[in-house]
Amino acid sequence: MENKKFDQVKYMREWQKENMKQVKASYKTEFVDEFKEACKKLGIKQSDVIRKAMQDTIEKANNI
Repeated sequence: MENKKFDQVKYMREWQKENMKQVKASYKTEFVDEFKEACKKLGIKQSDVIRKAMQDTIEKANNI
């Protein structure tokens, strides 16, 4: 019986590949810099703002 060590990094990479997707977008540098600064000033993460916008859009579509 072979005793293999659990590879946490490999497991996480495989899990992400199967369960996660990225949303990518490009905007003008000035706009992105303003967004980053606004998030910093408000003490919120950029990913949280994007997730909320996505969730709001899904909810609007579900209510049509």
